[in-house]
Amino acid sequence: MRSGSRKKLSRGFTLLEMLVAMGVGLILLAGAVELYRRGLDATFLVQQRAEMQLDMRATQNLLVRDISMAGAGLDPGGVAIATGASKNPIYGCDQIKCYLPVSTTPSGIAFPNNYLYWILPGPNWGATVNSASGPTDAITIVYGDTVFPWDDYNVSFNNTKGTSVKFTVSSAPPRPVVQISDPANGLTTGDLVLFANTNGGNSQTAVGEVTATATGTSGPYNVSFSDPDALGLNQSSATSSGLPQITTGTGTTAIRIYVITYYIDVRPNPSGSGPGTPVLMRQVNGQTPVPVSENVVDLHFWYDLYDANGNLTANQLDASASSPNMIQKVRISITGRSAVRGTSAYQSLTLQRIVSVRNMSFKDRYPQ
Repeated sequence: MRSGSRKKLSRGFTLLEMLVAMGVGLILLAGAVELYRRGLDATFLVQQRAEMQLDMRATQNLLVRDISMAGAGLDPGGVAIATGASKNPIYGCDQIKCYLPVSTTPSGIAFPNNYLYWILPGPNWGATVNSASGPTDAITIVYGDTVFPWDDYNVSFNNTKGTSVKFTVSSAPPRPVVQISDPANGLTTGDLVLFANTNGGNSQTAVGEVTATATGTSGPYNVSFSDPDALGLNQSSATSSGLPQITTGTGTTAIRIYVITYYIDVRPNPSGSGPGTPVLMRQVNGQTPVPVSENVVDLHFWYDLYDANGNLTANQLDASASSPNMIQKVRISITGRSAVRGTSAYQSLTLQRIVSVRNMSFKDRYPQ
């Protein structure tokens, strides 16, 4: 009796019991692995969204900085550009090709009324990323280069067509001279320069495009504004507001201006198949655009226009139908996306911001 009881007490698990235990264990393990995977995915989504938010805010801040600078260092309203020649000046191009409007065949954009306003709206000129949303917008902002010491130079024209301009260091500059030929800060091909002087007591201005990077280690510097140029600003046959019209003026001053355009383009897929990557591009003057941020899928602008008395006259997507020089507020809507790992889906983030363009509305109430 004792021997039999001892044998029963030492009996192990049966095969069926082992199989059931292993099955239950595998189910519990699979559940734990699934919970762990979902936790990792949730953590990745949160981290991805945080990174996307940082990227989008940095992108938005760059847009806000440039838009808020519109008209800085320049007289309010804008300036007329060369007219009366066979070709209208354009923007949205570099020295090789044009990039706007992206939604059609890029051929450059003519300045409205042959006038360089400090903000130039570009409704529906960007690429279409989402067919339901339609073409994206572009925007062009203009402001002066207030960093380079332009006052250290005397400016004169070498010929009556204005195709060559001489920059001579003033006799007693108040600071160490920064050379016009400085590779980082000087004039390079594609830069735009605003010239101003007087003729018979009348003020006059003209905008020219640098066609050859300034060279040399000491002045005077002869800078080329030859005709033709990529943007059609240096028009020797212009009859109004061109370089030929101001060559006989006196007291000529010069300042580089930044004509900055933002737009969305779609870069081809490096593999050669599948959809391309939408990229927010930034172009300065007549130079090659550079990417700002990838996976920006939507960009739109609204404009508040005010009259001289400060009354709101329009709130619209397309300010080109009115006077761009009356724009005082710009609302930005920008959307970015990021692919969800392991799926074909995206998570997206839209940021909006209203920018006051204070230099556009400046009015000198205390003229001298």
